[in-house]
Amino acid sequence: MVRCTFPKFLSIAAGAALLACGAGCDAPNEIQPEIFQPQKSAEEVKNKPNILVIVADDLGFTDLGSFGGEISTPTLDELANSGTRFSQFHAGPMCSVTRAMLLTGVDNHIVGLGAFNQATVARNQKGLAGYEGYLNKSAASMSEIFSSAGYNTYIAGKWHLGTSVENSPPAHKFTRSFVLTDGGAGQFNALPAEPFSRRAGFREDGIAVDLPDDFYSSDFYAEKMIEYIKLDLEENRPFLGYLAYTAPHWPLQAKQETIKKYEHQYLEGYDRIAASRRDRALRLGIIEKDAQPAPYHGDEIVPWSALSDQEKRYEAKRMAVYAAMIDDLDFATSKVINFLKDIGQLDNTIVVFLSDNGAEGHTVDTIVPLVRLFTLFGEECCDNSYENIGNADSFIGLGPMWAQASIGAHRLYKGFPTQGGVIAPAFIYYPRLKGPTIYHAPLSVKDILPTLMELAGIQDHGAEFDGRPVHPIEGRSFVSNLSSHSETNDNEFTMGWEVFGKQAIRVGDWKLVKLPDPYGDDEWQLFDLQSDPAEMEDLSERYPEKLSSMKVSWEKYQQSSNIILPEGPWWLEY
Repeated sequence: MVRCTFPKFLSIAAGAALLACGAGCDAPNEIQPEIFQPQKSAEEVKNKPNILVIVADDLGFTDLGSFGGEISTPTLDELANSGTRFSQFHAGPMCSVTRAMLLTGVDNHIVGLGAFNQATVARNQKGLAGYEGYLNKSAASMSEIFSSAGYNTYIAGKWHLGTSVENSPPAHKFTRSFVLTDGGAGQFNALPAEPFSRRAGFREDGIAVDLPDDFYSSDFYAEKMIEYIKLDLEENRPFLGYLAYTAPHWPLQAKQETIKKYEHQYLEGYDRIAASRRDRALRLGIIEKDAQPAPYHGDEIVPWSALSDQEKRYEAKRMAVYAAMIDDLDFATSKVINFLKDIGQLDNTIVVFLSDNGAEGHTVDTIVPLVRLFTLFGEECCDNSYENIGNADSFIGLGPMWAQASIGAHRLYKGFPTQGGVIAPAFIYYPRLKGPTIYHAPLSVKDILPTLMELAGIQDHGAEFDGRPVHPIEGRSFVSNLSSHSETNDNEFTMGWEVFGKQAIRVGDWKLVKLPDPYGDDEWQLFDLQSDPAEMEDLSERYPEKLSSMKVSWEKYQQSSNIILPEGPWWLEY
């Protein structure tokens, strides 16, 4: 890999300081990060299970075949159908928010991601704990915990939890790492997916690097994970692998041979695809009652029947590229799973799969002029003609209508704390854990870490870890629930969300949501998710006492999670 030597910072009039060569490309004189080794001998941990956490980026609830989709995902489907699928798995509304909670079991506002990243910290949040824009050390991270327990720890893929060497994976005791530091990038190269960057940032073991000429994100990250496991096989110790794909995050790009598989799949339109997916999800038992999601509103919303033949053809190919990215992601995962089979370790490996949020419904295509203006792309981007979309020099997103087809019977999409933004496809596979085929009780992304710790026999560290005070893990292990097939925690489940001033909290089956202008009227809405999973009927006037108690729950969450609502709109707001 070639070291990146671009200038470090580019001043932005909006007040953000973003790296001119991509958010992960620091100056060449940066300090080599310390590489951590497990603290226990291989003999002490020889009977522990391996762990593989797989995260897809912006994957919709019904995109996998095992969740009702028509896309070919045989590897993930086999794992999901052999394990336990979660029908009410709650992530954060956006990627870095979810990743912070996944790795710590603690609310994102406490561990540094109270804002989306360093550039989006509002003026009244600057300098405050929890709003650093990177993963701080106020909680113990998954990699620290498992490294201390004797595991080799690996990450390949998207980091999005800090761009500098001081905030890269080695700082959190990942033994080996290759990461994209930014929120997104091209699937074939370092094409930045964010304004103000000349290239996306990548780091290997903390050091900024360039990509190989044959880079394709899903394949490369899977092969890196295999490489890391192979390098340490002789140590005969368990591993924690965090495989964080950037698919199917925009820009939508995929292998042409895979796109061709879906070239005619979506000419029937998003309305019919949405209906057929809900039907299959209902038959599979992923959803227990069918519900029409709340219809979108706005100038971007156009019924399929209102499109011209040329527009239908273009939209069908847009979805074909998206489907191809998911197909390719599944194929890349098969490489890792087959490798684990070959070395006799799959039955001793806990596999957790999740998406980091709901499907992306913002009209990403409109970002392109801004990206071109501030990135000095030259001719690298973007040819979004019908013939070219999906290639390395194209830049498109999924759009709101295909996103609605993807989210199932849920409301809105990524960036919103509504169910469509936070309900994600997720499952756990582990032959020694005999759970139900589908688990319908609500779970949180914060529950993953304590669950893995219990399965690995690692004690909860409480309020101190490695000699420093830390915030205790907030999530709860769901091992006993799966083992006993119990879903008794329905009424106990509580989770809150806030991103860019959009607020929500769920307590049992009740949910309170407030969306600021232009997404709502900035008033609290109350929903009963048991009878109304699509959040269609606001019950705030009918149940004033419940509204009041839910407001109290929100205030407790806001105080305990250190939430500072941003002042004023943010220029990069989702």
